[in-house]
Amino acid sequence: MMRTVYQMLAAAGLALVLIPSVLHYFNNIGNEQMKTYLFLGTILWFAGAIPWLGRKKKENSLK
Repeated sequence: MMRTVYQMLAAAGLALVLIPSVLHYFNNIGNEQMKTYLFLGTILWFAGAIPWLGRKKKENSLK
C-alpha cells in the first residue's frame, strides 16, 4: 500500500518536471514560474522515489 503511495508521489513529481518544461518551451509560462515547478517536482520525485527504489527485495526462504 505504501509503495503505491510513494509511486504516485514520484509520478506527480515527474509530471511537475516534464509538463512545465514543455509549457515553457511553447512560451505558455515564464522562466521563474517554470523554475518553481521544477524545484517542487524535484523534491516530490526524491520524496517518492527514494523509499521504494532503495528497498531491497526480501529473499525467498524456500531453498
